[in-house]
Amino acid sequence: MHRGKSTVEHRDVLRALFSSIACAPSICVALWLSLYLALWACSQPTPTDPKSPELSGVVFGQAQIERVSEMGFPGPLSPDETNHVCDDLRAANLGHILFFDKRLSVHGDISCATCHQPDRGFTDGLALNVGISRGVRNTLTILDAAHQTWFNWDGRFDSLWSQAHGPISHPREMGASFDQVVNAIRGDAKICSQYEAIFGQFPATPLTPFHVEQAVSNLGKALAAYERRLMTGPSAFDRWVDRWRDLRMTRELDRVPAGDFSASAQRGLDLFTSRALCWKCHAGPLLSDGEFHALGAAPRNDLISDPGRFGAVDKLLASPFRTGGPHSDSPRVERAQIVESLVAQPDQWGAFRTPSLRNLGLTAPYFHQGQFATLEEVLRFYSTLDGAVTMDHHRELVLKRRDFSEQELLDLEAFLRSLDGAPPPSQWTRDPALSPPQQLPPVAVPTEKPHD
Repeated sequence: MHRGKSTVEHRDVLRALFSSIACAPSICVALWLSLYLALWACSQPTPTDPKSPELSGVVFGQAQIERVSEMGFPGPLSPDETNHVCDDLRAANLGHILFFDKRLSVHGDISCATCHQPDRGFTDGLALNVGISRGVRNTLTILDAAHQTWFNWDGRFDSLWSQAHGPISHPREMGASFDQVVNAIRGDAKICSQYEAIFGQFPATPLTPFHVEQAVSNLGKALAAYERRLMTGPSAFDRWVDRWRDLRMTRELDRVPAGDFSASAQRGLDLFTSRALCWKCHAGPLLSDGEFHALGAAPRNDLISDPGRFGAVDKLLASPFRTGGPHSDSPRVERAQIVESLVAQPDQWGAFRTPSLRNLGLTAPYFHQGQFATLEEVLRFYSTLDGAVTMDHHRELVLKRRDFSEQELLDLEAFLRSLDGAPPPSQWTRDPALSPPQQLPPVAVPTEKPHD
């Protein structure tokens, strides 16, 4: 029986009904009445169930299925061969202390946590970071940073541990000399004891420049071991992808239980992986290609000379802390060989690393100089390219006006906000001075005598 039967059809049923009253037994009358009431009920509009989920109407093409299948949750970290303590809990505890320790700055008033604040997604909420003085770039989050290949906006560091020393010695950030940092560690009996339990005895004084660098690199490796604990859990999008995969990656998104991944977010995903072309740079589990692009966002007036990737390559090659350098625990890894072959190219001028889109809701403002305060502003820029500039002859070919509708802008933002993951365990996000250090796991004791 179909809804929307006409009045004429209703009259036909009534005529048949009254005819049956005249010539049929009472049971026929009852059947005809039941039939008419059913017909009348089907013709009435059905009220919307407020509890029923909104449907997105999205149907994926084959290329979208392939793109989304590569997204999803990143999974466990791979070991860092260049840092032999990367997953050592003792090193993570030491790095946790160092991360919040202001004695690593020249005046003893700035720590890593000053710019990487746990309650702001390990950023500072500022357009440009502020340490000893105002910096020239936005603070990148370190949530999930251990998955990255290049570090800093320009990729001047090639490992998490080599990045750690950068802010400590940078004159705009923490401004300390390496000698000062090493002496601060040596002067704290508790921290020094932790250091020596992991890395061995401090070298005897007077320290040579090499031994100072070695100690600083070890501190960086401990900081990296801590930062590897700052991993977020699955997001609403990740949970939806798992359900989608369980249904053999169906084309019809409405077949997948929506859960907390809304119909608007599904439409945003549809745009993201098709005509919006976001997937060109924001692909894979991190939603980033990890490479460097000049996007044409207008720089701040007094910061137009930032060379980006072009200025970083030579600094990386000259760093003693690079993965192929003297302080690496495995200087012949493939990553180190790639670094040694790098050459700065003119078309890298003004190019910056594609950030991961994970946890975007926590890390405003956006772009390398915090040019955009909100996700809506970012999306409108990509929609219209208003204010876009070309800082050299190089232009990203993917950058073309998209002219999103207002609803499409809302849908894209809903998708981007669905990428916020569960925060890291709270014991790793608190100042360790306010909470006890993490305990080493108990050693397993065999319950049976081993066989000879």
